[in-house]
Amino acid sequence: MNRIPLHVRLLVKRLALLLIPYELCRIIFRVYNAAYFSGMPFSKLCYCLYTGLRFDISAIIITNLVFVFLSLLPWGSEQSFYRKYVLKMIYMLANSVALFFQIGDTVFFPFVYKRSTGDIFKFLGLGGGDDTTDVMPTVIKDYWFMILVWFGLIALTYFLYSVTGKKKIKNTVTERKHPVTSFTVASYSVFIGLLIIGWRGGWQLKPMSTLDAMDYASAHDAPLVMNSPYSIINTYFRPVLTDNTIIPDAKKYYTPMQAASPGNFRKLNVVVIIMESMSKEYIGALNNRHHTYTPFLDSLISQSLVFDNAFSNGKKSVEGIPAIVSSLPSWMNTAFITSPYANDEHTCLAGLLDKEGYTTAFFHGGHEGSMGFNVFCKKGGFRYYYGMNEYNNNADYDGNWGIWDEPFFQYFARNVDTLHKPFYAAIFSISSHHPFSIPPKYKSRFVQKLGEMPMLKCIEYSDFSLREFFQTASTMPWFDSTLFVITGDHTGPSNDPYYSNRLGMYEIPIIYYMPHSNLKGKTHITTQQIDIMPTILGFMHYPQSYFSFGSNAFDTVSSARHYAIGYLNSVYQIEENPWCLQMTDTIVTGLYNYQKDSLLENNLAGKNLPVQDSLSHILKAVEQTYNHLVIHNQLQ
Repeated sequence: MNRIPLHVRLLVKRLALLLIPYELCRIIFRVYNAAYFSGMPFSKLCYCLYTGLRFDISAIIITNLVFVFLSLLPWGSEQSFYRKYVLKMIYMLANSVALFFQIGDTVFFPFVYKRSTGDIFKFLGLGGGDDTTDVMPTVIKDYWFMILVWFGLIALTYFLYSVTGKKKIKNTVTERKHPVTSFTVASYSVFIGLLIIGWRGGWQLKPMSTLDAMDYASAHDAPLVMNSPYSIINTYFRPVLTDNTIIPDAKKYYTPMQAASPGNFRKLNVVVIIMESMSKEYIGALNNRHHTYTPFLDSLISQSLVFDNAFSNGKKSVEGIPAIVSSLPSWMNTAFITSPYANDEHTCLAGLLDKEGYTTAFFHGGHEGSMGFNVFCKKGGFRYYYGMNEYNNNADYDGNWGIWDEPFFQYFARNVDTLHKPFYAAIFSISSHHPFSIPPKYKSRFVQKLGEMPMLKCIEYSDFSLREFFQTASTMPWFDSTLFVITGDHTGPSNDPYYSNRLGMYEIPIIYYMPHSNLKGKTHITTQQIDIMPTILGFMHYPQSYFSFGSNAFDTVSSARHYAIGYLNSVYQIEENPWCLQMTDTIVTGLYNYQKDSLLENNLAGKNLPVQDSLSHILKAVEQTYNHLVIHNQLQ
């Protein structure tokens, strides 16, 4: 063993010792997100810690490649400035960044339920970084304890590195010069071979990917097996989509082309209200409970048609907005807006209605260019865009994301009143979001109650803002001839086991309201965000055929199938009441009857149930169709 060069032995030890902070990060991740992993037995946790080593080894090798290369160069003794200080600095810098992403994901996970992927850098840079810059001080203030944890992990890493050099090193000529011998060459060859195997994740034919985490855990628990540096690097360098023939007769199961609706075209005004982080969980009328955080929405639901099996198509705003306004989901490991396909021409409700003489406008109280929404909306056909700049009154700025909901909703009502009729206007609220703040004048009215999530006081404030908007809008002449659609861009944080699992984490309200209409009642039909555009067009009897990944939720003919599809952590999921099926790389990994098994504990995959083939064929057809059309810019 002593014949192996000292610098090689030290390198192996320093890389191996990094497994300690990586495993500590996994334990911290599990503890911090206890609600998501509730019910996980200790034996399963230990198994995740063990199997996660495979991904940790790969991540450690990749993130330390520069350090490894420079360590292997036969320069200087172990007491030289180069080896004592330069290499240590490179080692600490690389691993401090890796640990930062681990801790950052720990905090961010309750909002998106996924490890970060390669699009994180594009996402942080959208809008010139204004949102990130403004919010970061509040994030640091709210999560200061996690910053301390990060510093603690950095200190531990520094200590472990230093321990490997404690042993007294003889300052011999041999050690100073690192002579190249046949044994040295053999040592290098073996070490480099082991590095390649570690990076690939084993001897298998293909290098492992994030999908391999599902070999050790369910789709729900796979994020615990994974680590953030590996997830980011692995997805950054992989093709976003692949154009493969998965199922020969895909058109038999799925087509994005929608036929014209029979009947006379009704040129109704349309208002789509997108509420930030509005989960079904927060709405009393959809959960059969007396206490509610949304008294106005509850009252409106009693006068509306509401879908109580409604799902978002993503877990982030940047995924939700395209799904709602353009029926364009992000069925890949990156949001469409941040993907290489962002410049694809696509169908949007605004563009379709513009051709029919509508005035179209999008309202969002955020910074100019926030998450790229202004560019996306302009490309989709919205004629006007109203944001924080157009509002032009920083007295109502929340200090983080943009204009408070209440004044911006009033601004929305006033400006909609000036639009030439008929109009289509969409608004995206911002206040029900971290850092969970409300206007100072309402701090005594909307108060976080003991034991409640801080999000809930923001939900109450946003519901109040919505009520004020409807009071103002109801006095305007266009109100009675307007179809209102209210939904959430995605779900918010939850401490509830159901609303934290792979099904409940997507449940949002989708509400259709029109004064003095027959749109009333509650339906159990499954629907999703991408159904909103075709449902609106179907209700209006739109006279042209058009492109839409969703379908008309009001179509109740016997041949119509209504389902919802999500994509998270490389897992496709389809819900069709009462079934939920999960598929990874065309292989069914989960099948659940969620009406009988709401926590998805009884996996029926492989039990020869006919519904498995039925739903999996739809998913395969959807995957094949979506990938092909997005890759080849055929979204119209």
